[in-house]
Amino acid sequence: MPTKTTKKVTNKKVVDKKEEVKAVKPVEEKKVETKPVAEKKAPAKKVAAEKKAPAKKEETKPAEEKKAPAKKATAKKKAPAKKEEAKPAEEKKATVEKKTPAKKAAAKPATTKKASTKKKTTTKKATTKKMTKEEQYARLSLDTCLDLAKAMSMDVTRDSIIQQLILNPDVKSVSENLVNKYQLTGKFNFEEDGYDEGLVEVLVSKVFETADIKPQKPEDLQADVTHALNYKYTDVVADGEEYKDQFDTMRKVLMIAQHKDIHDSKKLEEEVGVDVEKFVEEFMDLAYSVLKTWKYEDVDYYEHFIYAVLSQIEDLHNKYSNRIMMDVADLYILHGDYGLGDADYAYILRENQIKDYIYYRYASIYEGVDKDKAKQIANQALQFVDDRFTYYPNIIAVLEG
Repeated sequence: MPTKTTKKVTNKKVVDKKEEVKAVKPVEEKKVETKPVAEKKAPAKKVAAEKKAPAKKEETKPAEEKKAPAKKATAKKKAPAKKEEAKPAEEKKATVEKKTPAKKAAAKPATTKKASTKKKTTTKKATTKKMTKEEQYARLSLDTCLDLAKAMSMDVTRDSIIQQLILNPDVKSVSENLVNKYQLTGKFNFEEDGYDEGLVEVLVSKVFETADIKPQKPEDLQADVTHALNYKYTDVVADGEEYKDQFDTMRKVLMIAQHKDIHDSKKLEEEVGVDVEKFVEEFMDLAYSVLKTWKYEDVDYYEHFIYAVLSQIEDLHNKYSNRIMMDVADLYILHGDYGLGDADYAYILRENQIKDYIYYRYASIYEGVDKDKAKQIANQALQFVDDRFTYYPNIIAVLEG
């Protein structure tokens, strides 16, 4: 009775399968229910078929059992794999979310830095506002003070202030003289302009601190003037050095005259103990000789300086004004500025009655520059002069030369 045993075996297997299916997945019970339907149809067939069927069933069922667990295993393995894959994704999101707070955290220090910088700037502004005018002046450099002095229309330099301090080493006195000279009292407001007349004393004191100020002694000045009056012309180099020394000595004499408000050479001579007129004449002679070979700018500088000297000492200005104008005109012509030189000579000729010497100087300076122009100037002179004048023979010599 093989059929009975077969049914029992199949029933056990089906029961076992049902229990396994129930244990694994309740959803797969439908597949198991279809199998008994096929088994009910099997008894209606022949015994031969039944004999063959068990072999097939025994072969196929184990295959189904193998497949079923494989599917279950794969299903079980795949399902957790998806869950495991999903979890790392969540972890990545978590890490991203963690990073974004890090950015926010990084951004916060930036804000703190900005805040700190703002605090620093505000503190600086606060300190600047709290600083007094004197403290702000004290922080300025000497060059800045000189620039601000120019902004106040002051024509001063470090050297000019040194010269005043040499004559008068009192900083306050020199500062007051400059304020009065340029009429600075109440002219500027510190709050609006950034400077006022108080800057002058700061400037003078800074010059005094940075320079080796030695008060000028009368005996030293007398020795320098005596040396100038006894100087003998030697060569271009030595004469140039002597010109620099005499220029510095003349500037000291001028500063004394300005400081003491002296406008007469005799009174100034009593003050400094030197022959001022002779010294001025000697200085002009040396300058005329030396500046012929120096630069054009040196001539321009000398012109302004010597006119400052003669303007201060009025009696010398009346005596040497024509001479200094012709000296400067000659120097300009020798340096190629014919327009300015000719204009100076035209002014002198127009303003003076005795013209023979002026024409002679004018024509002779062009002899080494332009002989044709020299002769032309000499011809012009003939309508103003005749043989009664001293320089008439010299003018004829220019024409013949």
